Amino acid sequence: MGLVPYNVYDIGILPPTDWRLFYCVVGRGDYMPNQKNIDQVKLIQEQFENNEVVILTEFQGLNVSEIGELREKLRQADVRYKVFKNRLIAVAAGDLGIEGLEPYLYGTTAVAMADDPATIAKVLLDFGEEHEDLKIKGGILNNQVIDAEMAASLVHMPSKNQLLAQVVSGLNAPIYGLVYVLKAGNPVSGLANVLSGTIRQFSNVIQAIADLKENPEGT
Repeated sequence: MGLVPYNVYDIGILPPTDWRLFYCVVGRGDYMPNQKNIDQVKLIQEQFENNEVVILTEFQGLNVSEIGELREKLRQADVRYKVFKNRLIAVAAGDLGIEGLEPYLYGTTAVAMADDPATIAKVLLDFGEEHEDLKIKGGILNNQVIDAEMAASLVHMPSKNQLLAQVVSGLNAPIYGLVYVLKAGNPVSGLANVLSGTIRQFSNVIQAIADLKENPEGT
């Protein structure tokens, strides 16, 4: 008889907190420390909090060479790509107050995370056109769950480099415009605020589209 981790959150007994991972005695000779699961949940939470966009993918069917190629393309685009257990993703999302992610947590889930929504979507879509076994399942944008269609639509959003170029171009505008953008007295902070604001606006549009799909007549 051995000990294996028992996640009571999976069967809805306890709320998602760090002490929900327990051991239970079963008729098997293997066990895994629950601390590993706790550490994984914390890692997922940190990744979700530190990236503007998260896209969940299914890669079942890709061979080792193809997975390596995908990882390299994502790495070159500064996109982090990791495989996590679905139940741990669900726990991490729940702890962060992100609701509605469970329908997208099936099969094998690899999570792509980055600060540039357009770039991450483009890399995945381009690779998916050549390798049909890579599928986008859904994602998270600014703590809002988005479906596969919405995640794919991020490719049409200006990249951060494009937004930065637009802001820099705007510096040739009248001086009051420059003062407005840099009113904090810190150029880097001013540009960062502009970029973050644009992403928040796009996130609001995504939410509006989702609301319209659920209630097309506005009733």
